[in-house]
Amino acid sequence: MKTKAQTPDLAPRPASDRLIDAATELFYQHGFRAIGVDDIAARSGVTKTTLYRYFESKDELAAACLTRLALEDLDELVAIAKRLPDDPVAQIRAVVAAAAAKVARPGYRGWLLSNLEAEISDQDHPIRRVGKLYKTRLRDHLVETARHAGFAAPASLADGLLLLVEGVGASWHSLGAVGPAANLTLNCELLMQGHRAVAHAA
Repeated sequence: MKTKAQTPDLAPRPASDRLIDAATELFYQHGFRAIGVDDIAARSGVTKTTLYRYFESKDELAAACLTRLALEDLDELVAIAKRLPDDPVAQIRAVVAAAAAKVARPGYRGWLLSNLEAEISDQDHPIRRVGKLYKTRLRDHLVETARHAGFAAPASLADGLLLLVEGVGASWHSLGAVGPAANLTLNCELLMQGHRAVAHAA
């Protein structure tokens, strides 16, 4: 007889989670504007009535999708910092390596948050608000890590790293995995070396 700990959890996932799963997949495959609530309801197996019970609009559902992804990425930053507490340069390299690994995954289609931001011009849109908050926290983390690593211009280095990572996501749509994406790790390493060289010369 199986104990409670050995018995698999067969409880269905909450409707809100299924909606976020379905919407995330559809937005990633087709973009924000091309997908309607009917598509999301059909993919998730949840009725439109239930969808609107959890989310006021497709905009709010998209924000929830991006918030979950953003929190996962931020949790990854914290995990890297805990794993390498005494080596901030290794932390930066690990962050870049994680980004490079995502680009190399089958089915990669760019950074979802940036993809959806590109479709929205309204700076007060929920998608834009999530994007700004996430990227601000990411930049702050990189600035602080670069400062701990002893770089003379930590904000400048963090900005350069962000430009490289963002650029990989944007360039992938035209150049794919053999374009700048293939050289992300190398270019980030050269950027750090350049910062060290400039500081030493000064």
